[in-house]
Order: sequence, then structure tokens, then C-alpha cells
Amino acid sequence: MTSNKLRRQPLYEQIKQLLLRRIAEGEWQEHAALPSEWELAEELSVSQGTVRKALTELVGEGVLYRHQGRGTFVAEAASDWGEARLQTIGTRAGRQEALMQELLGCWKANAPEEVSELMGLRRLVPMIRVRQLWRLGGQPVALDDAYLPAERFEGLEARWLRQAGGVYATLQRRFGVRPKTVMEQMRVATLAREEAQLLLVTTDTPALAVTRLSVSIEGEPVEWRMRYCLTQQVAYTHLR
Repeated sequence: MTSNKLRRQPLYEQIKQLLLRRIAEGEWQEHAALPSEWELAEELSVSQGTVRKALTELVGEGVLYRHQGRGTFVAEAASDWGEARLQTIGTRAGRQEALMQELLGCWKANAPEEVSELMGLRRLVPMIRVRQLWRLGGQPVALDDAYLPAERFEGLEARWLRQAGGVYATLQRRFGVRPKTVMEQMRVATLAREEAQLLLVTTDTPALAVTRLSVSIEGEPVEWRMRYCLTQQVAYTHLR
């Protein structure tokens, strides 16, 4: 972020961006306590009110959380899986079984036309493509392909994803970006041969195709994700 751009921002917004950058650089890990409002105000040479407004926005955006009487803490990064659950068909509630996430690859690729259009990018813009497999009870149940702007996330590599435990945790820890899903669409789809092989099914097996668009706190598109989910034995469920 340039100094000119910072000067055009309100002071609390500059403090907010500074705190995000420090979190991204690992100064405070997940569930670590930040210094008090007074300490931050003194360190940054601003008023306590300015610090409080910056912290309040970060709490509202899910980057931080507060414990009454204890302070402000760094929130856990969002899961790549999202808000949906896989649970027994026909049940209204119940515990979601633990999904195991497996990174299959991370490489550069040109954006598919659908992706570039939805993200407001030029055609064939370089992207980082991340492929992940999800297992339930050891069996493949879903396959993800995530696309991220290569210019925005320059240097992102597979070892970061493995260390952090996923795309969203990596974006928060390495780049100070906490993705927020703003669109999710579902449809029935047939699987291409490669996807079918990875999910250990035949190409005529129907799958639930879930597309998801996520943006940064500032509203900048940062990820488009396609998920093929097998739902013959379980339901893909959003609980409200």
C-alpha cells in the first residue's frame, strides 16, 4: 500500500491496515492477545478512540474477537470448507463428521472465462489454481478448485498452504486478507474424467457443483472456487 493512499484514508483505517499487516506478518498468532487499546495508542501515537474504532471494525469483520475483561484476540482463520455441513440425509441437526483436507496441487494457470468475468478481471489473466480433496471417513467426498489472482498473491506456494492448513488461513497469515463469501450457487453436474478419477467414481455419477465467490474486507474479489460434492450418502446442508 503506497504512502499516498494511506494519507487519503481516515486515521482509524490506517491503523486498521497496519494491524492487519502485523497480523499477516505473524506478530500475533491465532488466539493471541493484542496489546491493550492504551498501549497501542501510545505505541502508534494516536488516540485511544482511534485505536478502538480500528479494533471494533476488525472484530466486526471476524479478524479479531473480544473477551470481556480479558482483551482483544486474533480470530482463527475461516475454514476453506465454509459454512455448509455434510450430514445424514433427512436430518435437521447433528454433528458434522470431521472432514480431512488434502492438498493435491498449487500452480499458475490462466483464468477460465467464467472466473475472470465474475471476478472483474481481464481475460486469461494469470491465476494461482489450488486443488484440494476432501475426505469423510477416509473416502473422497468433494473436490475443490480455487482460483486466486496471481498478481495479488505473488509468491503463494504449496508449502505455505500445507503449513497453514488451507487457502483462507494462508491468505490471512501471509497477506492479511480474510476472505468473505458473497455468492454461492449450486447445480447438478456431471464429472469430467479427471475429477471422477480423483473422487473414485464413474463419469456418470451425478455431483453437486457449488461455485463460490469470495472478497476481501474491502470488497476486492480474491477467490473463485468450484466444488464438486458427492451427495449420494450425505446432504450438503446450510444451517441457519
